[in-house]
Amino acid sequence: MKRFFISLVTLFLLFSLTPIVEAETEYPPYNDPIPFKDLQKGNGASWDVMFLYKKGIIGGYPDGTFRPNEPITRAQASAMLLKALDIPLLRNPSVTFKDVSKQSSHYLTLATINEKGILRGENGFMRPAEQTTRAQMAAILRRAFDLPLEQKPMFRDVSTAHWAFGDINSAALNRIAGGYQDGTFKPGNPVTRAQFSSFLARAIDDKMKLPEPISYVSQKGIVVEEDGFMYTVKGQKLVKINKKTKEETVLLTERDFPTQDGVFEVHLETGFPIILQNNMIYVPYWAAVSQVADYPYMYGVFQTNKHGAINNTRYMDIAIDANHAMSMRNFNVYGHDYYYTVEKNLRYFDYNPIFDESVNVDQTLFLYHDSPNTMKPVKVMEFDARVIFERLDGSTRFSTNITQNNKSVKFDPTTMFYFNKKGVFAYNLLDGKTKKLSTIQAKDMKLTDKTVEITDVKGKKHSLKK
Repeated sequence: MKRFFISLVTLFLLFSLTPIVEAETEYPPYNDPIPFKDLQKGNGASWDVMFLYKKGIIGGYPDGTFRPNEPITRAQASAMLLKALDIPLLRNPSVTFKDVSKQSSHYLTLATINEKGILRGENGFMRPAEQTTRAQMAAILRRAFDLPLEQKPMFRDVSTAHWAFGDINSAALNRIAGGYQDGTFKPGNPVTRAQFSSFLARAIDDKMKLPEPISYVSQKGIVVEEDGFMYTVKGQKLVKINKKTKEETVLLTERDFPTQDGVFEVHLETGFPIILQNNMIYVPYWAAVSQVADYPYMYGVFQTNKHGAINNTRYMDIAIDANHAMSMRNFNVYGHDYYYTVEKNLRYFDYNPIFDESVNVDQTLFLYHDSPNTMKPVKVMEFDARVIFERLDGSTRFSTNITQNNKSVKFDPTTMFYFNKKGVFAYNLLDGKTKKLSTIQAKDMKLTDKTVEITDVKGKKHSLKK
């Protein structure tokens, strides 16, 4: 069979999306001299500062500097926002703050922005000199420009449990604030004066905005939802369902895939998990199935877009070497990063139908990572994981119904969790550090936003903090 065997690097080129990066904004070609001696023309932030300066929104210091790299304070951000929104200062505000006297030069500004509900204090403290974080910046700008809270996750380090989850997603989807190349937003980092100028300029004028955003967080499951549609595998079809009208569109069927003599493949089956990442759908499938014993012994992933059709489909069979061809498991997508595992040594009982949970065996796995920066699959780490597979619920065609995912390996956007005979562990995908969460002997694992939910070998439930 002719397949489109394509490296991950090629796939990145074929299906790449513009990353959200602060420095990629196109700026108007101002010819006026920069009024601040510590800013240079041609620097991205300098155009944003000039844009606000020409509108009378921003100024510098008496010594002729702008100090672009200084963290912006809450008082400074408040003053800029009131000017940007053309909100006059209150004449005789009655509000009092424990840390800002009515004689302070910041009082009227802070009283006005507090009255408008854009920036409020806590327990009577306004904290005018406190640095503004990226999360606070997103919340302030969302409220200031009356933008909707957005629930679509955009960044790897901003979970639904984060207090500014909806604000940060809104800032990203409205092309005001972007993230970093690793798919993080770094919500606790301070915002500099130059950065806040860029964010504010984008909020004011559409011409200043970032390129179209992408989400760095994939959605995984038997059914996944995005933009009013549900995606799932039903029988031998990949389908897209309109949540409002219930109209069902078939994107791919098993018949769309070519066959290979002597090899039985299953690309689509009820219960196969799928991964949705922006416009791309990834489906882990059985690359080879024993026609005698009816069980899979090789695995792969294919990729298509949300419109389906076989001409939009590419195989992602990863041959690390001749011994690991088509053995990729536990596949995950984060932005432009792919993570997956392969066996260090092929398990011979894969060639026997032993997929039940009574097999109390650990297997050594390699974690691999691929991105445009590596230009090839890179082995990240080696670890042991219990040989227990996720069940393939809903299918009745096969005597052995399993997915290619291990119950003992789970990913969230920043961490790989795994368990073996020594306990439960967390490997941070961003900093490469491993920590032991527990000595519990587990047989199942589920993830929530804040916890790792473990079922031990005796059936008892445990909740571990991430």
